[in-house]
Amino acid sequence: MSRGPVVRGLLCAIACALLLFLAWWMIKGGLNDVRQASDLGQQAETVVRFACGLLSVAAVVTRFRWRRRARTVRIAWMVSLAGMVGLSALVWGPPMPHVALLFVAAALLLAWALLWTLGPASAA
Repeated sequence: MSRGPVVRGLLCAIACALLLFLAWWMIKGGLNDVRQASDLGQQAETVVRFACGLLSVAAVVTRFRWRRRARTVRIAWMVSLAGMVGLSALVWGPPMPHVALLFVAAALLLAWALLWTLGPASAA
C-alpha cells in the first residue's frame, strides 16, 4: 500500500488546522485592535486582518465545498495576508519598510507552502 495518499491527507489536515488557528487568531486580534486603532493605517490593517481571518476559514471551506471558488479565495487570502503583515510592520510602532518587505516575502512563501499542502484549487 502506498503512503502517498496518507501523507497528503495528513498534510492537508495539518494545513486546515493551521488555517483555522490563523483564522481564530486574526479575527480575535482584529476585534481587539478595533479599539486601539487610532489612525487610518492602523484601522486599515485591522480591517485587512479581520478579512484575512475570514478568508482563512473560506480557504478551508473551499477545500471541501465550492471548489470552483478555491483559486479566487486562496489568491485573496495570500494578498490579504501579505497586506496585513506589511501594514502591521508599518503602522504599529515605528515604520520599518525593510522589515515590512522581509515580512511580506516570508508571509508569501509560507502562504504558498501552506496552500500547496491543501492540494489543487479546482475540482479534479
